[in-house]
Amino acid sequence: MMIGSQQTVTPARATRPRVFYGWYIVAASVAMNTYLSIAFFLGFQVFYLPILKEFGWSRALTSGAFSLRQLETGVLDPVFGILNDRWGPRRIILIGVILGGVGMILLSTISSIWAFYLLFLLASIGVGAASHGVSWVVAVARWFRRLRGRAMGLAMLGPVFGAPFVVLVVALEQAVGWRSSLVLLGAGLLVVGIPLAFVARSRPEDYGQLPDGERRPEPAAPSAQDLAASGRAHMTGMTVKEALRSRIFWVLAVLFGAQGIGTSGLLVQQIPYFQALGFSPEASALTVTFVFVLSGIGRLAVGSLLDAFDHRLVLAGLLLGQVAGYLVLLVATNLWIAFLFSLLFGVAFGGMIPGRPILVALLFGGRAFGAIQGLLVGATIASGMVGPVLMGYIFDVTGSYMLSIVIFAAIVLAATPLVLLLRSGRPTQVGGPVHLA
Repeated sequence: MMIGSQQTVTPARATRPRVFYGWYIVAASVAMNTYLSIAFFLGFQVFYLPILKEFGWSRALTSGAFSLRQLETGVLDPVFGILNDRWGPRRIILIGVILGGVGMILLSTISSIWAFYLLFLLASIGVGAASHGVSWVVAVARWFRRLRGRAMGLAMLGPVFGAPFVVLVVALEQAVGWRSSLVLLGAGLLVVGIPLAFVARSRPEDYGQLPDGERRPEPAAPSAQDLAASGRAHMTGMTVKEALRSRIFWVLAVLFGAQGIGTSGLLVQQIPYFQALGFSPEASALTVTFVFVLSGIGRLAVGSLLDAFDHRLVLAGLLLGQVAGYLVLLVATNLWIAFLFSLLFGVAFGGMIPGRPILVALLFGGRAFGAIQGLLVGATIASGMVGPVLMGYIFDVTGSYMLSIVIFAAIVLAATPLVLLLRSGRPTQVGGPVHLA
């Protein structure tokens, strides 16, 4: 019922749903990113060598498209963050799904390197907008406050569920070829992604709810103005300008960037890496499954770890775990050692995925969360453009990927002491930016 310009809100006690709607957003994020992992983020590795074989391009040249994707994502993720703050995540995810699906279908028609670069970038823009890099993270961060760490960890489990199905992409490519596979996977993204995009919603206050599904103790129903005021109270914190002037922002950007260089390289080259060691295509794809399934441990645990321990210790542990994974990768001559690499690297890599937005929300507050998250993700991913080309170039020159893995380990190890530049203490949220005890 409308009275003037005010809308009466139905009492929470009478209309409170059995399941808080924020958990549907979490589930939709998992479903969307499960498919994106199968079809693009992980599954596209399967097409790397077939495309290389058909066109005879060098590995460095082919990897250049993946590096440009990192640069493009690094540039656009801050834009996605701003647009999410202004338009809400639903529109951004929906546009991303359409661009991603159409881009993948068009990729099946390529006959030249420039077409490969152009259409791969188009697909990457769409998939990036639809993924949990920024858009789903913004939605989850707004719908949860007290349970934000748990919700973030769950929302980012998509790759964990998608990784086991990469072997099906291998089977699909062997059955119908890489071109037809891209058509089928791109069409599937449109069919699966469009309905999931409509699940995303901006803020619980817009729908008469509060973050975490909390209920007000007053027997009287809160008014629309009360709910809006509550929403604004929880959206305090730093502006983008204030964040850019802070030391914390730049320390995090360097740490996340150092971690992302090697990760981006392996996301492109892991299957070729193990095939170069003599693994079969199926066994090489299985190592990707190992990494992403085991990354679920880190994705689920990092929120609790950040609540319980000094965030500097948690970050240092994740970075050193990644270094240990690289060292094991250097001697991965059989599937058992590959599994150990996957455990160490997967847990560390997985923990960083929800760890980044959790820290952004805690350290900078919710006022400009989307924009600040986008800027930090952008800085991380832009630095990652080095990884794929470096791995490809070193293989072209030396016939081995080993030197690139040593370089990745050295970069992360050198960056790890920077965690000491962050303030010590356990983060405890008090509505705005974190207060460190």
